[in-house]
Amino acid sequence: MPHLISHDGLSLVGEVHGSGTAVLFVHANGFCKEVWRPVSGRLAGVRTLAIDQRGHGSSGVGAPPFDWWDLGRDAAAWATTLDPPRFGVGHSSGGAALAMAEILHPGTFRHLVLIEPIIFPAPFGRAESHPLVEGALRRRASFSSRSEARAAYHRRGPFARWVDAALDLYVEHGFRDGPDERRHLVCEPAIEAEFYRMATAHGAWARLGEIEVPVTLVVGEHSDSHPPDFAAALAGRFRHATLVSYPGAGHFLPMEHPEVVAEVVAATIEANS
Repeated sequence: MPHLISHDGLSLVGEVHGSGTAVLFVHANGFCKEVWRPVSGRLAGVRTLAIDQRGHGSSGVGAPPFDWWDLGRDAAAWATTLDPPRFGVGHSSGGAALAMAEILHPGTFRHLVLIEPIIFPAPFGRAESHPLVEGALRRRASFSSRSEARAAYHRRGPFARWVDAALDLYVEHGFRDGPDERRHLVCEPAIEAEFYRMATAHGAWARLGEIEVPVTLVVGEHSDSHPPDFAAALAGRFRHATLVSYPGAGHFLPMEHPEVVAEVVAATIEANS
């Protein structure tokens, strides 16, 4: 697996598959690079690099507070390991990371596919109390086995519409074995919560007009974070954005309908080749 040392000394880890046009995949808060496999595995003629964001998977954590612009710096650094033209595909916090990477280093990508990126308007600031923060802190941190973890998530809550392949990958790679012979979340609840606290502090909304490359903004029809009016407003912040709403989907579109995301990415590459 490829490794990278971040600007502030963290060890970052990714995984590469295939050959051809370069695509960088960046996951959502709380997850891991492997959940992209049901999407990337459907793409032909593509060299995919999926990364573990800092604080997730096999990458280093660093010390809080977590500045989301560092997620952008990390994504930009990973992009330089790929030959141009490069395409970026990011979900939730990963979408925000790619947008910030392009703001910090214009021209890094040929095109961005942003799936419900966590980019919100002012006021900008740390959110000490928020439903996502509180939900993360309540998250169960360990299970006795893979099967117990899978049973706890299967068809429940945010995982209700996940395809089996995505859930299996998360249960396998989003946890690690502990000395107590239990399976522990790799992204610990306190870390996930801290990222959520800083989700409204980065202020990238005010700088989206700096992004000159085309953007495909993808949202789920039943999203609880990107309802239609907000999604339209967000698309309007970019210079060149196309808004795509997928029927019947929620915020976790890549894990619910990986075939749809793969189709969007393939069409984007074809249109820009």
